[in-house]
Amino acid sequence: MTRIVSHRGANKFAPENTFAAADLALEQGADYIELDVRESADGVLYVFHDEILDRTTDGSGPIGHALAREIDALDAGSWFDQKFKGAVVPRLDAYLEHLRGRAGVYVELKYCDPAKVAALVRNLGMTRDTFYFSFSEEMRLGLQLIAPEFRKMMTLNIAKSPSLAASVHHASIIEITVEQMRRPGLLEACRMAGLDIMVYYGGDDPLVHREIADAGASYINLDRPDLFQAARRHPGGFLSC
Repeated sequence: MTRIVSHRGANKFAPENTFAAADLALEQGADYIELDVRESADGVLYVFHDEILDRTTDGSGPIGHALAREIDALDAGSWFDQKFKGAVVPRLDAYLEHLRGRAGVYVELKYCDPAKVAALVRNLGMTRDTFYFSFSEEMRLGLQLIAPEFRKMMTLNIAKSPSLAASVHHASIIEITVEQMRRPGLLEACRMAGLDIMVYYGGDDPLVHREIADAGASYINLDRPDLFQAARRHPGGFLSC
């Protein structure tokens, strides 16, 4: 059965990368919560996507220039809806503790110290419940050096070939797009390379969700766990929205 990875939590229904988004995603059927990690000026790890605070908080400027006490005081919910006013930018340790035993976690390293992330995950006993990726080669190499045993994901676009994902990028999971999934023979090539397959789909077409469920991918990385939960329950059958 394809496992649901909820991208920044249930970000269509709650402010992304918040406790509320994570909890709602689990209610909607998610198996994993995807999150992004950045670091404050004084070295505290946060669950936060953008380099700049402006879009999703009432703060401004780079998160890496702000002190933890400043970030902790920000409102990360009102931009989305006033009912989320007062939502905090989660510290990574608190967020992982909140999810431990309830869900797996897909950790994307935006820019932070990989050694701090690895130490935190090990201390929480969540190594088996997590997997990792970064668009930054510096982050990927740093994590591999400090935590070679951690599960890694690599995109097909970066790896260029399924056959290189493990040997060059130390990955056990490969992420592909819906268009790549439809390419004849590609899913088989990924499986022959010993890789779990994660399909990324950011849309809300129920028919595409059903198509991914029928393809038998190991994971789907998406924004609508509620829609895919319905597709997962009824693979190959009629699906309405």
